[in-house]
Parts: sequence; structure tokens; C-alpha cells
Amino acid sequence: MRSGRDRGKFNNFIVQGGILALAGVIVRMLGLFKRVPQAYIIGDVGNAYYAAAYEIYNIVFTISVYGLPISVSKLVSANVSKGQYRNADKIFKCAMGFALVTGLISSVLVFVFSDPLSRILNEPMSYLALRTLAPTLFFVSVMGVIRGYFQGLGTMVPTAISQLIEQVALVSVGLSAAFFMTKQGEKVGLILHNENYKAAYGARGATLGCLAGAVCGLVFLLFLYRAYRKRLNRQIYRDPSHTIDSTPMVFKSLILTIIPVVISSTVNNISNFIDQFIHNRMMIEKGLEAIKSVNWGIYSGKYSVLINVPIAISAAMGASSVPTISGLMKQKDYDSVKNRIERVIRITMMVSIPCAVGMGVLAPSIMYTLFSSANPVAVNLLRIGAVGIVLFSFSTLTNAILQGMSRLIKPIVHGIIALCLHVLILLALFNLTDLNIYAVALSNNFFSLAICIMNIASISLILKYRQEVKRTFLMPAVSALVMGGVIFVLDMLFTKNGYSRILTLANILIGAVVYFILLILTKAVGKDELSAVPGGTRLYALLNRLHLM
Repeated sequence: MRSGRDRGKFNNFIVQGGILALAGVIVRMLGLFKRVPQAYIIGDVGNAYYAAAYEIYNIVFTISVYGLPISVSKLVSANVSKGQYRNADKIFKCAMGFALVTGLISSVLVFVFSDPLSRILNEPMSYLALRTLAPTLFFVSVMGVIRGYFQGLGTMVPTAISQLIEQVALVSVGLSAAFFMTKQGEKVGLILHNENYKAAYGARGATLGCLAGAVCGLVFLLFLYRAYRKRLNRQIYRDPSHTIDSTPMVFKSLILTIIPVVISSTVNNISNFIDQFIHNRMMIEKGLEAIKSVNWGIYSGKYSVLINVPIAISAAMGASSVPTISGLMKQKDYDSVKNRIERVIRITMMVSIPCAVGMGVLAPSIMYTLFSSANPVAVNLLRIGAVGIVLFSFSTLTNAILQGMSRLIKPIVHGIIALCLHVLILLALFNLTDLNIYAVALSNNFFSLAICIMNIASISLILKYRQEVKRTFLMPAVSALVMGGVIFVLDMLFTKNGYSRILTLANILIGAVVYFILLILTKAVGKDELSAVPGGTRLYALLNRLHLM
């Protein structure tokens, strides 16, 4: 049985994960709020240009920046758990210097080579958006180090708040700039007799929001770090350790931790780049260039945006689990590691499974509610990709768990194997069928499924661990299917005389209530799971008084 101190640590882990997960969902919802009007402003072609620029940016970001927050949080957490605050501070300062250099170099390179880079994806007009995105790399690199530092100290609140500030700035500036620059692009297009300038300028305006968001998020974190510095200095002063790692040793630790994370993340993120490259090339070869950008605009601007909302929870829970699992592995407290893995997977599945069912059942109504059109391509993509919500959530989470266990090579190997299978399946579907854009969604499901199987097999083998099945998968699946039946019937009744946004939102709310009640009745949810959400402890007390738990 866990001691009171252990339970306190676990509850703090769950609360911190819940904070970051909640912030992640709000951030995704704000992102959805941006992408919905953005689709109206810049259109599907503009979304395709935006996606092309963002994919190139994302790969450069992953290679030069992405590994820093995870590396810093992991190394700082390991030192703080031993009371070595001097070393933790040294790690932060070295990482900051590293971020300043790599961020500046990557920003300059992307800006200078924006034109040839944009041509790689057969979307040359996206260079305007890519050039606007380039400076963002510098600001997010510095911001990532500060976020990783606070995460290593055991608090996710600075990361969560900075993400919200970043997203609010991104949405407000991005939409405003997209609107005004679309008008400007329309005038340029009339002069140059090329209507695509309207979409290209609109995409450029949308990416300006990313730059504004990064600047605002960084300013907040710098202010917070300055306020926290006095407390940190006191901890450093009380640090009894006299040996401080040398600067070369710190950089070596950073780089050795960053490289596997970067390679693993690059393998995962490059999948989208390859998808767009293959899709565009095959569509041109099939003589379907006219709908190439439109289809990819729907895929990236509607389908991907929707399924990424629930996946954000697994990403947040994974990020919060890395420093905790890392510290426990160093202490060789394997029972606590297993306990945390079991709980975080259960919480993630309780969210992702009903989201998958709900999006699959209500696909036409959701698309109409958000985009004023139940476009068949968008609807079918959402139905195909609904399964991917569960698979991507599980693969994202288990990647983070393996990183926390210091098995950094495993996600790389698994990702490379899955990527190879993914490309083979995608090429086969394009060459043997007329699925076109649907082939991308299907092959992505296979990609995440392969990673899920390999990741959980590795975790089970390393820890001699077996995930509990009934409460983690079976009960949420049964509850979600019953919920799906309820909302399917209601959706048929509500849409009998046409789509209604109010009735669709009501149906989603009804589905959430039905699912939660079913979780309680099947005893799939308990006190630990409820404590992961704000107000969960009070809700548990109320349900307990009602003899429902």
C-alpha cells in the first residue's frame, strides 16, 4: 500500500498532468476557433499553403528546438530530486545558450531558403507564409527551455498559462492579419493576373499569428522566471553539494538526451511532410492537380484540426509524466512507475475513446456546425480518422513513457519501422485504388497502430508490466458505444429538417453526460481519475454521498 507521502506525490502528478491536459484542450479549442474562421477567410487553397509552410517549419522546429524542453525537464528533475539545485541551474543556463544559437541559426536558414523549401511540397506560393514563420523558431526555442525548466521543478502551471497566452495572441493576431492580408493579396492578384495571391497572402497573415503568440508567451515566461529567481537563489544557497558538473559535461548530457528525442519526434512529424509530398505528387501524376490543394486544405484545415483536439490530452499527460517517471526510475521505484503508467493510460483512454465514437457518429453535423458545410470529403475523412484519435493518443503517450524510462532509442526504432510501413501502405493505396486523400488518413491509422503495438510491447517487457484491460479499455469502449447509439438516434431526429448548430451542441452535451453516467455505473472511473480534473475531488464527494461511487 502506498504511504501518505507517495499518494501525495501521485496526486500531484495527476493534478499537474490534469492542468497541462486542460490547458492543452483549451489551446486546441482556441486553435479550432482560429481555424474555423480561417477556413472562411483564406479558403481551402489558402489552408493548403498554410499547411505546406507549417509542415516545413515543424520539421525544422523538431530538429532544432523540440528536444530542448523534454531534455531540460528530464535533467533538471533528476538533479532536483537529489537536491542538487546548483547543477539544475547550470543545466538551465547551458540550455539557454544552446537555444539562443540554434534558434537564431534555424530562423535565418528558413528565411533565406524559404523559396526552394516551399517548392519541395509542390506548393511554391507557400514561401510567403514560410518566410513569416521563420523568426518564430528563435522565440519558441528560448520559450521551450524555460518551460522545460519549470516542468523539471515539478510545476506545469507556467507551461499551461504561457500556452494559453500564446494561443490567444495567435488567434487574435492571426485572424486579423489573415483578413487584411487576404484583401491585399486579392489586389496583388488582380495586378499580376494570378488569383492564388489572395490565398497566399491570407496564409501569410495566418502565420503572423504564430510569431505574435511566441513573442507573447516568451515575455510572460521571462517575467515569471525573474519573479521566481529569488526563491531559486535561496535553494542554490542551501544546496549542500559542492561538486558542479563542468560546462562540457552539461552540454554532453543535453545533447545525448536531445538527439534520441529529436530523431524520434522527427520520424513522427516527418510523416505529415511525406504524406503531403506523396499526395501532391500522385495527384499531379493522375491529372488531378486542380483539386490537389483543395483536398489537402480540407485535410489539414478541417480534419486534422478536429482530431488533434482530443490528442492534445495524451500529449499533455505524456509531457507531465516524463520528469516524474524519470525520477522514479532513477530511484528504482518500479512499482510506482507501473502505477503511474497504468493510471495515465487509463485517463487518456477514458477521454480518447468517447471522442473517437462521438466524432465518427456526428461527423456530418460537426462539420456543418463548424464549417457551414457537410462536405463529403471532410465528413468521410473524419469518420476514417476517428479511429486514429485512440491510436494516436496511445502512441503519443507511450512514446513519452518510454522517454521517461530513459529508453530513448525504442521510440526511434519503432517510429522508423512504422514510417516505412506507412509509406508502403500509402503508395499501395494511391497506386491500386482511387481513394486519393482518404488513403492518407487510412495509412496514418496503420502508422499509429504499429507504434502502439511496439511501444506497449517494449514497456511490458522492460517492466514486466501488463496494462489493466477492463477499466482501461473495455468499460470506456462499452460506455462510448452506448453513448454513440444514443447520440446517433438523437442526431437523426435533430437533422430530420436540416442541420442545426444548437441541436448538435446539445447532442454533444447529452452524449458527454450519458458517457459519464455510464462510466460511474460500470465503475470504470474512481477517485484517482476524478482528481485529474478541476473540481474532481468535490464531484467525487458528492457522488459518494449519493452512493454512486
